[in-house]
Amino acid sequence: MCQPRRHLLLLGVAASDSGDLALDELSEILLRLPAKELCRLRVVSPSWRSLTLDPAFIAAHRARHHTEPLLALAYHGDDKAHIVDIVDTCGELVRRIPRGELVRAGPTGEVDGIYMLRTHFDLVCVACRYQSRALWVLNPATGAVLTLPECRSVGLKARLWSLRRTTGPGPAVVPGLWPVESYAFGRVSTGEYKALRITGRGPFRNKFCEVITIDSHGSNHGPWRLTHDAPARICTGGWKLSHKIADETKCVVVHGVVHYLMDFRRSIYDNSWETTVEPGSIALFNLEIEQWTTILRAPAPLRSFLLYNIGNYSCRDLYMQLSLSHLRGCLVTVHNNHNISLDLWFLTDFENGLWVKKYSLPSHATGLFVYPLLALDDERILFRHGLGLIKSYDLKTGMYTDVVQLETGSSNSTSIGIYTGSLLSS
Repeated sequence: MCQPRRHLLLLGVAASDSGDLALDELSEILLRLPAKELCRLRVVSPSWRSLTLDPAFIAAHRARHHTEPLLALAYHGDDKAHIVDIVDTCGELVRRIPRGELVRAGPTGEVDGIYMLRTHFDLVCVACRYQSRALWVLNPATGAVLTLPECRSVGLKARLWSLRRTTGPGPAVVPGLWPVESYAFGRVSTGEYKALRITGRGPFRNKFCEVITIDSHGSNHGPWRLTHDAPARICTGGWKLSHKIADETKCVVVHGVVHYLMDFRRSIYDNSWETTVEPGSIALFNLEIEQWTTILRAPAPLRSFLLYNIGNYSCRDLYMQLSLSHLRGCLVTVHNNHNISLDLWFLTDFENGLWVKKYSLPSHATGLFVYPLLALDDERILFRHGLGLIKSYDLKTGMYTDVVQLETGSSNSTSIGIYTGSLLSS
């Protein structure tokens, strides 16, 4: 739980007596302070800055402080420049990182917005909504930004022009009209990062996949390269212009594997009960080997609920109840049965497809666009509510507390990443 700060006395002692303190004594005092305050104190003197940047000091600070992950939010400011905020779990701003690029207009005149990919790393990844191939990797500790190339891979260019030659000219096969439908960002066993980019022409059509490798520091990258096509029925949100907040919650990366919920609706316009995809199933893309590997079945009770109710609800209503999250290092299937219950199913045994329902929250914890972001050690879970509010749910008391209100609107994102690195590493 968030507590008032109790380290002001330490700051006063360190600041007034630093000239008389031995280095090890000063180090001992500074090691007691949180990372946010240490970053501010680097301006006190060159010796303080040198000490707090020392790798041995940073390692000692990590060992002493069990710090909770931070939230990474992306939006644009009043001056139309991109901004990334790092916020703690009490809603307090820890670091603001302005970006130099101006927000560009979308294809129908809307102000372009940016959104944060759902990550749990010491780097975060930000994409544009309408400038659909604009993607950046950002290091919150240093503020360094790596802009990834917007061009298509050589392989994808060849595939798109091959389609045009095969089917003849027409708007459906013009390469420039194939937008990016989805991005994912994860880390592999080598310590390198990889981004997945899926290009398509809407639900249930060809979905071409490209992968790019970024080094472990987020400072260099290779080229985009074409890999295996994605299953046509994964939930990518379709066209970027109709990209909805619900679709962003249907993909998550856990342990180097990208997980996409499968779309079991018959079509985007048809709510018929007929379906060729088992409801709740999940397609897996392994970033290590860069291949689609298997289809993971939903928890058995959830499958039964979905199959039984396909005739009672529209497929679209059932589709809106499902999302994927990453909590406590596990893949989690979220069943948000609006105004009834919110169940969190943790995948505890991948080989045997074993799911455990660790939490079942009551009706007042549910609602449209309620999505779990982060499970904390003090028995709280952070949820995003609606389009712009983060709330903390206390599992012991069953009560919600407002944490932070996000910027909302058509040009600002409500997607949120999790930053797990140390802000001292700058």
